Amino acid sequence: MANGEEVADSPDEFLKALAGRLKGAVGVDDGIAGILEAHILKATPTQNAVSQAKDAILKLAAERASSPKPGGDNG
Repeated sequence: MANGEEVADSPDEFLKALAGRLKGAVGVDDGIAGILEAHILKATPTQNAVSQAKDAILKLAAERASSPKPGGDNG
């Protein structure tokens, strides 16, 4: 490839490489990238992969909503 990237030999390798790049990319939420890697970015995802990903996203959102905000309460 022109910029030195390697070509994936299989769909599974491609999806694993994509997940790895997402997890370290600027502006990409690592939690969401991890969920995508675990449930969606698979050569043969499970039949209920979208449902599992949705549940994981809702759990992550609830955890983030209940965690204390940095800097504390100003008022």
